[in-house]
Amino acid sequence: MRMPVDNWTKTPIALLGLVSLVLLAYWSYWWSLGLASYTTEGSTDLAGFLGWLLGYVLLLSLLLGVAWLNHRLLFRRLVARRPAPYWYYLSWLLVLWWMLFELFQLLNDYATEVIIENWFVSLLCMLLIATLTLAIDQPEVRRQKAELEQGKTAAELHNLRAQLQPHFLFNTLNTIYSEALQRDQDELATLIGELSGLLRFSFKHGRQETVSLQEEIDFLNSYLHLQLARLTATQRAAVAINLIANPPMCELPPLLLIPFLENAFVHGVHSDPGFFLHIDLRVQANDLVLTIANQKRSRPSTSGNGIGLSNTRQRLDRLYSNQYVLTEEQTPTTYKMYLQFPLSLTV
Repeated sequence: MRMPVDNWTKTPIALLGLVSLVLLAYWSYWWSLGLASYTTEGSTDLAGFLGWLLGYVLLLSLLLGVAWLNHRLLFRRLVARRPAPYWYYLSWLLVLWWMLFELFQLLNDYATEVIIENWFVSLLCMLLIATLTLAIDQPEVRRQKAELEQGKTAAELHNLRAQLQPHFLFNTLNTIYSEALQRDQDELATLIGELSGLLRFSFKHGRQETVSLQEEIDFLNSYLHLQLARLTATQRAAVAINLIANPPMCELPPLLLIPFLENAFVHGVHSDPGFFLHIDLRVQANDLVLTIANQKRSRPSTSGNGIGLSNTRQRLDRLYSNQYVLTEEQTPTTYKMYLQFPLSLTV
């Protein structure tokens, strides 16, 4: 038998009201006994009680204010960095504990009989500030997660709208490929076959959670071969590519590295003197490391608006949170990008 939907809303409210009434009666009884200590000669003197209560209110307000400042000035700045330097934050909490201890010691004129009490009270205050800081940070964390999910949904919708019908596209490429073979255009046929493979990989594996590292490297090799075919002999001589020859049995999200290679060829390839482009992909321990370095062109490129890299950063945030490192170093003449993230071992 299905329970009426109203029961799921009215029952918790009734339970909350019952518990509240019981606690109100229980605490009223003990408050009446506690206020007796503030009664002298038949008249109630609440000045001492109000002063005690105001002191606790001020203390909690002060702790909340310190927690808010701790969140705005230090906590968010540390957590937002990749990787998050938690040891720095823990060191700051120890320094805060020492400062609070010294403050309580000063308020008590450094009396030796209250050293242990001040030690425990300062520890409790530090823990309360750290806890309140985490509580203040929760809405920010939820907002960032919502933005990442919204960005993911928008990117997926954009990709769906931009896709051509796969069967039409593959049939067309197969027709061009056959025509190139009939005319003895072997190099052209190879390029068309690689382009078809790239598109097939994107359609087939783009929606999977992970692909093998070998499949991803094969995809990158095909892409790089197509890009190198567009360059002059002089430019190709200045391009150094080192991809993993025998990758381990690991997995990673598909199409995660290609935006960085695309960016390198769009903005890093030019005909200026001294041009170079270095791409290095290797495995260190259980991490995949991609390094790209190139000479910047004398006139900045106007092609592309960085949407691909922006979406990739959001994807890295969603997939790896604080477990990845992405840095960019620029000088007036050179650009270097470094990416490191963990691989999943194939079971």
